[in-house]
Amino acid sequence: MAVVRLPGRLVARWQAERLLRDGSAMAADPGRAAGAEPVLRQALERAREAGSDHLVAGAAEELYQLLARLRRHDELVPLARELVVCRSRWAGPASEAAAAWRNELIRLLGQLGRPAEAEPLCRERLALARERRPADPQAVGFALGTLAWSVRGQGRWEEAEELCREALEVLRSGAPRGSDGWALAGLAAVLLRRLALNEAEAALHGAVDAWASVGRAELAHLAEEQLLDVYVVGERHADALALSSAGLARSRRGSAVVEDRERQLRNLERHAFLLQVAGRQAESVRYETRAEYLRRAIEAAARRGDGCSPDLTGPVFEGEPLPDWQLPGPLIAARAC
Repeated sequence: MAVVRLPGRLVARWQAERLLRDGSAMAADPGRAAGAEPVLRQALERAREAGSDHLVAGAAEELYQLLARLRRHDELVPLARELVVCRSRWAGPASEAAAAWRNELIRLLGQLGRPAEAEPLCRERLALARERRPADPQAVGFALGTLAWSVRGQGRWEEAEELCREALEVLRSGAPRGSDGWALAGLAAVLLRRLALNEAEAALHGAVDAWASVGRAELAHLAEEQLLDVYVVGERHADALALSSAGLARSRRGSAVVEDRERQLRNLERHAFLLQVAGRQAESVRYETRAEYLRRAIEAAARRGDGCSPDLTGPVFEGEPLPDWQLPGPLIAARAC
């Protein structure tokens, strides 16, 4: 009886499909999730040997989700890079699939504090946005704002300001109403850095008005919190205390509940400081106590590490594709990161 010898790539493809199927099932099962990583890594290796972009992407995405639940964020970067290349080769660099993973990689590098590595991706995103037909001012404006965030993170403040102003001009030329709030918030961050406090305040008031005009109350409240920093730097403590009190009152009424606990902590600590400056020591101590209890709760809980509130100063992905998954499977919390 003759032995049929299958081509190496065909065997690798069959093995990759089987390993990917098994690894995905394990990752989705809380009782077996811990053993899924080596299986998915094998699946990825076999997919590479098979030369199948489709299989490489499938295995890499499953492994990415697993490592994200383990909060091993540094290990996600090479996987995201491979997914950008793979999806670009498979569907084209301007495709939604490639754009989703390019945006995810920019987001991840921002989360890890690595804006220099994000810059080439931001420039690629901007070049592709400029090539869209028909022209898309929102895509170009948000890409400019994201590039401004990247260069600002590297200390190139003048370049960041130029990019923010260009983004503002583009967004006001035809993007949907309220879109310029992102550019104004990014511009305010640059202006605050060079202590142009009046201009920063005007930009943030513009952002608040832009978002309030389209019912984006959460973004308007975030811009008001950014405005608090301008007031504190300018030693306008009375104005800062009034604005901070209004924000906390909204939260107490339930009309603007802040879900991000680290943001809650910043707000409580800032308010305690402002009360102390105002000479209201007893109230200040009360807010410091609340902040301390919240700080302990945050330190005790395992963190997702991906934040809950958007950063108004970038990167901006509103209206742009991102990977279409919500980290299915168990949140693996062996220890807080």
